[in-house]
Amino acid sequence: MVHTSTDAQQPRDGSTARNDDRAQQASDRRHAAAPSNTLPGLTLGALGVVFGDIGTSPIYALRQAVSDAGTVDVQTVMGILSMIVWAVVIVVMGKYVLYVMRADNEGEGGIVALTALVRSGYEQQGKHVPRLLLVAGLFGAAMFYGDSMITPAVSVLSAVEGLREVDAHFNPFVVPIAAAVLVALFAFQRRGTSVVGKSFGPVMTVWFVYLAAVGIYRVVQHPDVLKALSPAWAWALAVHHAGVAFIVLGAVILALTGAEALYADIGHFGRRSIRIAWLFIVFPSIIIGYFGQAATMLFQPGAVRQPFFYAAPPWALIPTVVIALLATVIASQAVISGAFSMTSQAIELGFLPRLRVIETSRTQRGQVYVPAVNTLLFGAVLFLVLVFRSSDRLTSAYGIAVGLTMLITTVQMVSLSRHVWRWSWLAVIAVSGPLLVIDVLLVSANLQKIPQGGWAPIAVGTVLFILMITWHRGRELAAIRAARAEPLTSFLPHIFDRDDPPARVAGTAVYPGSMSGTTPAALVNNVRHNRVLHHTVICFANRSESAPRVDERMRIEVRDLGHGCFEVISRHGFVERPNLPSLLASLEGRLGDWKFDPKHTTFFLPREEITPGCSHGQMARWREKLFGEMSFHSASSAEYYGLKSEDVIELGVQVVL
Repeated sequence: MVHTSTDAQQPRDGSTARNDDRAQQASDRRHAAAPSNTLPGLTLGALGVVFGDIGTSPIYALRQAVSDAGTVDVQTVMGILSMIVWAVVIVVMGKYVLYVMRADNEGEGGIVALTALVRSGYEQQGKHVPRLLLVAGLFGAAMFYGDSMITPAVSVLSAVEGLREVDAHFNPFVVPIAAAVLVALFAFQRRGTSVVGKSFGPVMTVWFVYLAAVGIYRVVQHPDVLKALSPAWAWALAVHHAGVAFIVLGAVILALTGAEALYADIGHFGRRSIRIAWLFIVFPSIIIGYFGQAATMLFQPGAVRQPFFYAAPPWALIPTVVIALLATVIASQAVISGAFSMTSQAIELGFLPRLRVIETSRTQRGQVYVPAVNTLLFGAVLFLVLVFRSSDRLTSAYGIAVGLTMLITTVQMVSLSRHVWRWSWLAVIAVSGPLLVIDVLLVSANLQKIPQGGWAPIAVGTVLFILMITWHRGRELAAIRAARAEPLTSFLPHIFDRDDPPARVAGTAVYPGSMSGTTPAALVNNVRHNRVLHHTVICFANRSESAPRVDERMRIEVRDLGHGCFEVISRHGFVERPNLPSLLASLEGRLGDWKFDPKHTTFFLPREEITPGCSHGQMARWREKLFGEMSFHSASSAEYYGLKSEDVIELGVQVVL
């Protein structure tokens, strides 16, 4: 069932709460379409996929923050602990769980879906979408990829390093073991999010129970540490040691990594299951875990070096290392699955060229595997592990990409709240103002990390941003050029009225394209060079909408052009894949007595060749060449449309920007 989210378009009559309930119910029905997708099952799957990153932050976040502060006195440790606790409460709970997750784009989340939602809201009101918002959204998406390559490296390394606490002789084997674990993780991705979630969910449940149990074990011994629940400790650190507090902020963000995954994975598990898992399992477990580590730091000499492993009883050190390793492997899953989802969305929205996207679930949409992204992420992660070789050095590279993505998400939410939801400026400032201040502080504190390794995710994100913005601009210019093509209403009468009309041959010819009303270039070339026209001609205009899914009643529009020629306009959402054979089969009865016969249907696909240097200054020459290379290496249209290669004829089409 299609989930229609009314959160993103709040009415002015005050019925937001009722609409929110209906949207949530629709989301729940869609995610429960299969018997295994019940609320408990989805909640368990969310524990395995969504919360791995933020759930394993306690392994290194507090350790790094205290290390950056340079002292282990009570005032500093309690102040840092209070900062982490309230950062989690405000940013993760307040911003993402309660605020940002309301902005699901008909059940889909993530910064790309949010950008599409903002764009759709402007378009529905007849307004021009500010280009700065689109650029910001693409930059945030690019930074998410930068985060996606850091998370697996730092998470797995931090857990494997626990072997040093068992025996120092393990030290030379830390990097090889981490590399082997990552190889296995990325090889497992092709099995799909659903299988991964079911496999990892029980393990993460054990992890959170263990994290809470160890925390309680230490807090019971030193209950005074609970005083850090008061924000007065964080305030005192900021007032009396402002320089230290600012430096520590650069590590506090480590406790927030993975918050964006909560939003990005809505399409996999639904808001309700993610919120239940967070409120009742993840949030209390990680907070108790941080308190247990702080107590260990303050009352056990030498624990500051590895407070997570020292917090466990001595007899439980080896089990702690094992379960931490399993959990950090799973931590990588949150951003990897988010990267797959975001890539699929970006392709349909025209922000990335077509890549091979494999749907891994027959019962639930949105669960995808992108081999190219998996390969590139694996290469980047392995490079980071082999170059940085320790979690301490990697945490210096961590944070800046996360902070930038969080900041851009808040900026997009400001625009959404004001211009789509129609909030007053007072309400927007009251909700988003404090979040913007926090995001700016977190990004500013992490700027100092750029020379220490923060350049790596920024460099990768910048390259991806250039690719995305170049592809989007190139498609815009190509669409403008295509719109100038001869209209179908003039091309067809012209070829039929002339003295030597093309010969008609048996069968059906389908000409896919993206512009309705215009003559497909493949049709023009076929008539010009082969001088034949099939008995039935279907000009198929494929439109990708800013919504994730399209109502089935609005999906197909048919126009009879006469002489056995038809134009079919098909719409699909950015999480849907257009399957031409299925769409054609659904047309039976709408094109006269025509019936779809795969054996007598030929698909004429354009093979575009980009001609650079003709954009009249609208794109730099190097960007024109880059766009041409991206177009040349994009996946075939046949696979995108779900066609068999033997049913396809490709005709070369020169595209001048």
